Amino acid sequence: MPNARVHLHDGETLRKLMERAPSGSITIEELGKRVGLSKSKVGMLLSGERPTVSAAKADDICRVLGVHRGALFFKPLPTPVGADSTEGTRDEHGRALTANADRGSQELGGHDGPARPYRRRA
Repeated sequence: MPNARVHLHDGETLRKLMERAPSGSITIEELGKRVGLSKSKVGMLLSGERPTVSAAKADDICRVLGVHRGALFFKPLPTPVGADSTEGTRDEHGRALTANADRGSQELGGHDGPARPYRRRA
């Protein structure tokens, strides 16, 4: 994935690291020039308006600031939770809900017999 993007954890942390850079305090404009980003893009990172950059740019920012990439950026999950689930399919949770309540939990969904709805015991 050549154009993978990473997300900034927190703009305030980036701002503090810019103030405490190994070569001295770095301005938004100076950081942008050193890593190949526009002043506005660095500003949007700091504000959280556009909190993503390419992995290569994140590495450049971290190199200039003298920190590990994990200190500032994280990789998002490849797929949002539940995004590829289809409505109407029966998952393991659904199988457990419709399984016979008298069976042990290790047996839930483990047979081909008919499943009955869960009945509350009185």
